[in-house]
Amino acid sequence: MNMNESTAVFGTNKIFARSIGAGKDIVFIHMSWGSSWALNNYLTFFSKHGYRCHALDLRGHGQSGGTVEGASMRDYVEDVATVVTALGLQSPIVIGHSMGGLVAMMYGAAYPVAAVVSLDGSPTFEAQGTSGEEIYPAAYRPTDAGMPTNPLKAMMALPDIYPWHMMQLKKHLTVESGVARSDRKRGVSIPKESIKAPLFFVGAEKGTSLPFGIGIAKATAGAQYYNAPVYEVKGATHPGLLIGKYWKDAAEAILKWLQEHNL
Repeated sequence: MNMNESTAVFGTNKIFARSIGAGKDIVFIHMSWGSSWALNNYLTFFSKHGYRCHALDLRGHGQSGGTVEGASMRDYVEDVATVVTALGLQSPIVIGHSMGGLVAMMYGAAYPVAAVVSLDGSPTFEAQGTSGEEIYPAAYRPTDAGMPTNPLKAMMALPDIYPWHMMQLKKHLTVESGVARSDRKRGVSIPKESIKAPLFFVGAEKGTSLPFGIGIAKATAGAQYYNAPVYEVKGATHPGLLIGKYWKDAAEAILKWLQEHNL
């Protein structure tokens, strides 16, 4: 383990968090079905550029305790708050991918932050403009949301992800909370005035290659509503933003934006 790297668990749900590097704090939040493993590229990249990076596993994910069954989006925000409080972080930068992007925005609306980055994040109610009352299983899998089970079809849908990383993705994806997904379909309201910190959106050009992907169109809609900049990662798919060929394009764009804001 790197001398600046540490791991710990916090709170009643034993939320696992990994920290690496030194400098200004960044908290990373993972996607549905995922865990902090998918953020390894970002932790390495930003820790080498002078940041102290923290990635957590939300309850019921990865190495954390608890269960996804019954977990709401608000519960996931409180998981982030548990880690931030336990580590004594003061107004961290918060970066979230997919579902984690919406969690990051919710956190930024409720707690002090230096900045929020939505990385192909699930849209807020204001950005998506629709609301639905859909019912999902208490715990559901990626295949329930349309993830291809045929390896050839998966590779066609995710052309920016190398086979080895595709195997890792398949290995690590588990189950997700149906309550949290219902929350997102119903729409999580975050009025623009509730986020005081700088906000940055990143969207994947091929983000909708999977049925549950987000993509540049939704990222742009969010940026327009919140009067924030948006960056499109050409060639990237939704999970590819983290583990695909073009992940570094996204990381460099975020780094440049942070530096422009002296963060």
